[in-house]
Amino acid sequence: MNDSQVDQLILTFFSSPNIVWPGMAADHPAAERITSFLRALDIRGECPLVLPRRDAAGNPSIVYVVCWDHSHAGRMRPLLQAAVADYLSPFDGRVASLSAADPLGGAIHSMVGSGTTFVLKPTAQTEGRLVVALQRLVRSLDGRPRRNPVLPRPVGRMLREFDLALAVGATEQSAAILQEIERAGGISHENVAFLQMQRLGRLGRDRELLAHGSLPTVVHTEPPQAVREAILAAWGRSNLHVDGVLDLDGGAQRLANEPIDIAMLVDERVAASSDPDALTVGALVSQARDDAGLGEALLANDHLPDEVRVHLVELRPTTTASEEGFPEQDAGSLDGLDTGPGASVVTDDIALARSWFEWLDRLGGGTAVSPVTDLVESWEPAWQVDTELGQAIDDISDLATDTLLAGVAAFLDTADAGRPAPRTARAFISRYLVEERFGPADLSALAALAAIFLSSAPGRDDYASLLDDIATFAPQWSSVASAAQTLDLADTVVCGPRAAPEAQAQFISTVLGPLNAQRQRLSGGLRSLASLITADVGLQWDWAVPASGPESGATELPTGTSVLLYSLDAGTLTRVATSLNRQYPTLTIHQSSDKVATPALRQHSRKADLIAIATGRAAHAATGFISDNAGGRICYPDGCGAASMLRVVEANLEELRSAN
Repeated sequence: MNDSQVDQLILTFFSSPNIVWPGMAADHPAAERITSFLRALDIRGECPLVLPRRDAAGNPSIVYVVCWDHSHAGRMRPLLQAAVADYLSPFDGRVASLSAADPLGGAIHSMVGSGTTFVLKPTAQTEGRLVVALQRLVRSLDGRPRRNPVLPRPVGRMLREFDLALAVGATEQSAAILQEIERAGGISHENVAFLQMQRLGRLGRDRELLAHGSLPTVVHTEPPQAVREAILAAWGRSNLHVDGVLDLDGGAQRLANEPIDIAMLVDERVAASSDPDALTVGALVSQARDDAGLGEALLANDHLPDEVRVHLVELRPTTTASEEGFPEQDAGSLDGLDTGPGASVVTDDIALARSWFEWLDRLGGGTAVSPVTDLVESWEPAWQVDTELGQAIDDISDLATDTLLAGVAAFLDTADAGRPAPRTARAFISRYLVEERFGPADLSALAALAAIFLSSAPGRDDYASLLDDIATFAPQWSSVASAAQTLDLADTVVCGPRAAPEAQAQFISTVLGPLNAQRQRLSGGLRSLASLITADVGLQWDWAVPASGPESGATELPTGTSVLLYSLDAGTLTRVATSLNRQYPTLTIHQSSDKVATPALRQHSRKADLIAIATGRAAHAATGFISDNAGGRICYPDGCGAASMLRVVEANLEELRSAN
């Protein structure tokens, strides 16, 4: 409540029928005592708000002890028990049920809600002593900040949620979880640096990653493979290209003169990477070391750029090592590899798992921890064993669901867009629904899993069954608070196949119904996207709000404002651009799905006032290129769909509009 609302509440409470402080006169005998009670409104800390009431002359007062939330009321209960000690007022520890019909009780309810207020009813003989006791209680708590009753969550759970947020592109969520991990402690500073670098690499923020204060130390440790690749790829994107052209000779010279020994991160494990820039750095190091084994391993990787492949073949070494150049690194083995986002939480149980089924067996036995992408990439692809893997996931005990769902991040990170694993995706979706996991990152994961399932062109019955199962739980998560994630999921379904059009229409109706009922609380862009979605399934719903609403001037942007939208999903870009054009007719919008640097991408990046970058599985040449050439602010959607991108673009456009 703002100050004017608080003033109105106090004025209401001390008006008729309450005569305890007539007219709120400053010279009234009760003024000083009541004013001391009202100071609790200024801080809203551990001190409760004490409000006395007397409805008729000669009657004893009724005293409301107002707490700020349910947990505060729980802490106040024993303190009140000790203060009044029953002989000053009957007290059974129960909060009062405030009637909305009572103007005084209704005023309190409007401020703090139900379940937060105690009512004390002293007798005429004990009223004075009760007031003294409450004054003593208030003095003892005055000025104390409110306690935070939230207990730190287990570090392992936060790490799993961090992995999932990165996998689904939930940028805000990953940042919030990382801050929570840093506050909670429980892992070393080294592992915190690993997480920070992993996130920066995913966002394509190469300059920040390479300028990280812990980088000189990290390269001399045994960092997780994901961090190794992030550093090598960031260095490659920043140093191997000149004006968009690959410069191998210059890159080799820069690597040799690099003050931070980046080459120490290179061993034969880099040959399993899917990042062309990391592989190119590995190729340069293999030549400098005359490391035939590493060179042969790199040549076997299909992701190695053709130009680098030719260069590596031409200079194929004849010896295994040289006395000059970069020091040779031990290739290492999978069994001893310390991988994952936090080395302190990775155990040998992961290293021993050689397949999805081995991991599930250990999970079923209660000994396995979450799989990490570095290891899963060496396992048999999920699409090759989809039917068996989906059944194995269904067979896992419900008691292991928390750890089982930690595997979703690795599954999404290693998914092959051209060869989906629908049975596995369906099994993970079922677990999310049964366990009722509907947080922001969970909903984004549901959308990503649904996209994998739908991309397999399921039959009519399977299609309808999936949509019906998800829609059954919609009342638990479809709301204004999760509007972006809800629309992402709905848009995924609409953009997919229509094996059962009536089931699709029913799903959209169920999921978006709550949003339509509260459409006045949605931004213009989200309403526009919702209108596209419902129209696509034949629902002619009205998503308009009165022009006199609070957003009536939100479409006014400075002349010449331009936005660059970047995502590998061209369909998402089209949806976002269409919605933005409806809301901001004067806005100039450029779209790009380029994986490499291009002159057009450089020009758009330099001229754009706002750049929205949707992160995928990993950064690539284009994302770092955009960051290096950005002329305006960069923002990242907190999810993988059109609604998430719209939400962050609208928020940043509003800031640009307000600044002008």
